[in-house]
Amino acid sequence: MPTAYDLSVFINCPFDTGYIPLFDVILFTIYKCGFRPRCASEVEDSGQVRIEKINKIIEECRCGIHDISKTELDVNNNLPRFNMPFELGLFLGAKRFGSKQQKLKVLIILDKERHSFHKYISDISGQDVKSHNNNPAKLIKCIRDALNSLGINDDPIPGADVIYDNYKKFKSSQPDLKKKLQLDRRNNSYADKVALVERWLKFMLFDKLKAHYILIKGGLFAYSLTERQETVSNLYMAKFTVTNRLYREFINYLLGKGAFASVLSPEIFRNKLLEFAKTIHGTGFYDFLQGDPNLAMRLCSAYDDDKRFNKSDQPVVGVSWYAAKAYCYWLSYLETDGMHSCLYRLPTAIEWEYTASGKDSRSYPWGDSVPTPKKANYKSTTDATTIAGRYPEGATPEGLYDMAGNVWEWMDNWRNEEEKVFLRGGSWDTTPDDLRCSAFDFQRPFYSSSEIGFRVVRYSEQQ
Repeated sequence: MPTAYDLSVFINCPFDTGYIPLFDVILFTIYKCGFRPRCASEVEDSGQVRIEKINKIIEECRCGIHDISKTELDVNNNLPRFNMPFELGLFLGAKRFGSKQQKLKVLIILDKERHSFHKYISDISGQDVKSHNNNPAKLIKCIRDALNSLGINDDPIPGADVIYDNYKKFKSSQPDLKKKLQLDRRNNSYADKVALVERWLKFMLFDKLKAHYILIKGGLFAYSLTERQETVSNLYMAKFTVTNRLYREFINYLLGKGAFASVLSPEIFRNKLLEFAKTIHGTGFYDFLQGDPNLAMRLCSAYDDDKRFNKSDQPVVGVSWYAAKAYCYWLSYLETDGMHSCLYRLPTAIEWEYTASGKDSRSYPWGDSVPTPKKANYKSTTDATTIAGRYPEGATPEGLYDMAGNVWEWMDNWRNEEEKVFLRGGSWDTTPDDLRCSAFDFQRPFYSSSEIGFRVVRYSEQQ
């Protein structure tokens, strides 16, 4: 099975206005071929030295696309542009002198004209340099054929003509798509561009609160608890656990505040939620909600005033399984006007493990290497939760963050003989063993703590 390293593609190209059309083509083609683009613009961190960031990304990518077509003299300072050849050299060095994994690297070297590089970088004259003539269709073919030759993606890669036709349709959809995502009409950031491509290809979507969900393609895998092959359907998994900012939207709604209160009466919602709770037999959900007519007080986080845990982008903690279920029902009701009670829900333990470990049953979400403080938040790393998405090195190949550490996550299913609910993922106060994809715990549904939060999944029509 392909790993995150196998599917990561480093983009080395000029990041200037004139090259934007070609960069957009490269980005789209990599995604359409089933790979994950990586470049120096993916993280805006002024505290990180640029060359260190580039070296790290190169280390994490098996494939590199290097367009050395724009090395002419800069019109402002009359000096040549050496960034692209320099990064190409770093990539070649990693391939030549790196570890066994690094020696698997594959390069796609591009130029506007096939042999123009001889004028300024003759040392790579033995390389098979592809020419694209600034033509999107030719550029797509160069990239598609190279990625297809790797033979490592589970799904067949479409032909170059199909990808080009898709790209033209994608470009024509840009104005409407940007409006839906509330993006500027021009001058979009790298993150914006990624969101546009993923949304159009339906690799991701947003809920009413603008939370990001990623399509996880279903399949068979060996489930650790039963040691049997289990089937998982396609689903959308939230990129992050639910944060305080998102959960406070829910609590404010219950208090009659915010934009959503004018769309649906909180009192009507309370009655609908009670009706829904009755259908979940044997869980105590209905009795829990009935215990206090003030739903906002009943469902709010127990740590909303604790400075260690209450920052907007930290995961919400101190919420019971009942509260997590109510939040998911609220999202479903908002999006479907009450027609679909479980459009959004908590993941099952099987779905969660499949999403975290993949078909290849990784030991940890990132692979089989042991946890480090750069991959996850666990015991002795910090003394509290960290903001969601702080550990990109610990993400799954699909781009899901914090599947290990930070907070245990409520599952949808129970361990019936104990009347407790599954928890997966480990937390900021657990040992590295609890970060394994196969690790689990249980708690009563009314329980809450600073170590437990939750993540949401959404039904996918792509079956």
